[in-house]
Amino acid sequence: MKGNLKNNKKNGNIYIPLNGRIEEIIQLTSDVRLFKAKTEIPIDYKPGQFFMISVWGSGEIPISVTSLPEKNGMPELCIRKTGVVTTAIHSLQTGQFVGLRGPYGNGFPMDISKGRDVVIVAGGIGIAPLRPLIQQFIKKPNETGKVTLLYGSRTPDEIIFRDEVEDWKKSGITVVLTVDKGNDNWNGNIGLVTGFWPEVRTNFKNAVAYICGPEVMIKAAMRDLFFLGMPDDRIITTLESHMKCGVGKCGHCYAGPKYICTDGPVFSYKEIKEQSILK
Repeated sequence: MKGNLKNNKKNGNIYIPLNGRIEEIIQLTSDVRLFKAKTEIPIDYKPGQFFMISVWGSGEIPISVTSLPEKNGMPELCIRKTGVVTTAIHSLQTGQFVGLRGPYGNGFPMDISKGRDVVIVAGGIGIAPLRPLIQQFIKKPNETGKVTLLYGSRTPDEIIFRDEVEDWKKSGITVVLTVDKGNDNWNGNIGLVTGFWPEVRTNFKNAVAYICGPEVMIKAAMRDLFFLGMPDDRIITTLESHMKCGVGKCGHCYAGPKYICTDGPVFSYKEIKEQSILK
């Protein structure tokens, strides 16, 4: 079983969550909030992994971590209000608690990006699991070549981490923002994120890509990058699923011969094609 289960040693049961005290809540958009939760013991995790987040009496959902691990043991979670559990989480205040099980999953492969140009493709809240990658590339700029972020959102008001985007640009990352529909205050790009490949100044054959967003966008981005010459084993994405357990027991995330929770959620395009993970 993949995933880091040592964080559950305190209670000896992988199904019993750790308590996470909410230290800070940041409103990112009208329906998206960033929660910083401090756990009883420090949690080690990798970009791309996820936690099962719970609120007593409301249920449990998988949420990708959106920060690099820090010594203060305070993972950051970007959560959109969409259903019963996320509504319960959004109703919490600082000082209250959520449950955290995990981290689970395999995380993004980082070694393949060393010495290569990097293309990050994000759609909507798909920017959340990719944010720690951006933080890592900024933290260690000499380990990669040119980093380009293509980030698409439905509207300007739904751009997540918009304030940080300017900091990313100042740190040397090329950022191409686009929206499906603009407004009176928007002077930027309009159109699908996959329509802006000409803005990526790189040799796709020697680069690596990390992708996250709606499934239709993921499929289109992987296909386009492959036709642009990028090897399928360097086209990396993270997949979502309506998983219930996170540890390969419930079967809700079974896709082809794989479980999204334990074999993923990060896969290469090569794996996805060979194993028929996406239909």
